[in-house]
Amino acid sequence: MSVIRSMLEKTKQDLSDDSFYFNLWGWLIFVAAIGEYVLLKVFKYPQHYLTWNLMWAGAALSIVHGIRKGKKTKVKTYMNETMKYFGIGCGIMFTILSFIFVYLQLWEHAFPVYFLLYGFLSFIAGAIIHYTPLRWAGAACWVISIVSVFVQFDMQLLLMALAVVFAFIIPAYLIRGEKKKRMQQIDI
Repeated sequence: MSVIRSMLEKTKQDLSDDSFYFNLWGWLIFVAAIGEYVLLKVFKYPQHYLTWNLMWAGAALSIVHGIRKGKKTKVKTYMNETMKYFGIGCGIMFTILSFIFVYLQLWEHAFPVYFLLYGFLSFIAGAIIHYTPLRWAGAACWVISIVSVFVQFDMQLLLMALAVVFAFIIPAYLIRGEKKKRMQQIDI
């Protein structure tokens, strides 16, 4: 039992070292959603969706960071590998879904599905590493997914910003805060 507990703690620690991904994607999606809302509602810009090109920068930064981290990692645990491939799989899934929604011209209906998947991603990640705030974040995204079906696209953009605050940004800062607290306890 103590081996399993230490593996979970190691994975949480690695995740806190890599709150980078939560922060990167949370803030990129937040900026893209708010940016699109402003371009759509304030400036009435016809190509308001161009803000989502930020995701390509996020993909490139994630790949570079992952490669660098992989070179530095001396010990690979089952949990770390699970989380790594879970993240890669989610990234591939979101990319393919984006192409599908754009190709079928359904992009205005994509966000409820994304919220549902953000909830799934957060909930499962929280379950894997036994981290309750991520599970609650998943539940919040599921509620946002249901609500989003009943509002117009422009409001879904604001719900997107809210969803990533719950799913990525808040957990990233909570995890980072717990890491700082652990480090302070070690220094004492």
